[in-house]
Amino acid sequence: MTFGEAKKIFLIAKKAQNIAETTYSSYEQVLRFFGQWLYEEKQVIDIEHITSDFIREFFAMLKNQGKRGITLRDYYIVFNVFFNFLYNEEYLHKNPMKNITKPKTEKKQMRTFTAQEIAKMLNCWDKNTFWGYRNYCMFCLLFSTGIRKSEIINLTLADINITNDLIRIAQGKGMKERFVPIGKTMKKVLQHYLKMREEYLQEEECKWLFFSQRQKKKLTPSGLNCLFRRLKQELNLQGEKISCHTWRHTFAKNYLLNGGDIFSLQKILGHSDIATTKNYLNLTDHEMKMQHAKFNPLDNRDWLY
Repeated sequence: MTFGEAKKIFLIAKKAQNIAETTYSSYEQVLRFFGQWLYEEKQVIDIEHITSDFIREFFAMLKNQGKRGITLRDYYIVFNVFFNFLYNEEYLHKNPMKNITKPKTEKKQMRTFTAQEIAKMLNCWDKNTFWGYRNYCMFCLLFSTGIRKSEIINLTLADINITNDLIRIAQGKGMKERFVPIGKTMKKVLQHYLKMREEYLQEEECKWLFFSQRQKKKLTPSGLNCLFRRLKQELNLQGEKISCHTWRHTFAKNYLLNGGDIFSLQKILGHSDIATTKNYLNLTDHEMKMQHAKFNPLDNRDWLY
C-alpha cells in the first residue's frame, strides 16, 4: 500500500469519528509534509518501507530547521495515531513508532497580558459603531471566560443563555459540550451587543454570534488572526503576541489571583485532566508573594494572641 493510499484511508476513518476540524486539519498537514519528505529524500512510497530510523531522521530535520519541542511533540502525536491505526487495522506488519521516544518540550513560562495591555486592548475600539462594539465584546468574552479560538468563532445565538448567565460551548476540544458562566459585566456587554446586532442586521438571518464584515458569515480563524495583527500594529505592541491562547492564559492567571480555585478553573477551561490546568499556574515571584500575603494562614488568624 502506498503512503498516499494509507493517508486517505486514515483520514476517512478520522472523518467518520467526527473529530474536530482543527484536529483533522492537523493530521492532514503533518502527513502531507511527511509524505512529501519520504518521497523526495528517501524515495519511499510503500508504507512497509518506512522505518524507525527514517522517522528519527525526519525529527532531526525538523529540529535543524529550528522547530521547537512543542512542535516536535505535535508531530509525534500525529505519527503515533497514524501508525497505530495502520498497525491495528493490519495495513502494517510492524509499527515503526514502537521504539520512538516522545520529544522533550521546553519548560517555558507562558506570557500573559499586563493590566496596562488589557486596558489598551479593551478601550481602543469605537464603541459607538457596530463593528467596534463587536470587537470590544469579543475581547471582553476572551478575557472573562478564557474560551478557545475555535470556541468563540463557533458560538451561535442559541448558545447564549442571558437568563442563567451562561454560554454553551457546543463543540469544545474533543467535541465535548460544556457551559461557561459569564459575570455581571460580561452580561451587560453581551446584552448591549445583541441589541446593536439586531439593529444592524435588520431582520436578516444569521445564526453566528460574531460574523464576518463582508458576507455576514461565521468569523474564520484567519479573520480573527487578522484582527489581532491589526490591533498589534495600532497599539504598537511589536514583539508581543496577541492570540486567543494568550488571552486564555491571562484569564486563568487572573482568575486564580482573584481567589478562584483550580478545580472550578478546570471545568471553565474544559480540561479533562487537571494536570493540564496546572500548566496555567505560571505566577511570577512578585505575584506569589502577594498571594502568600493574602492567604497565609498564620497571618490571617489570631494564632499568637
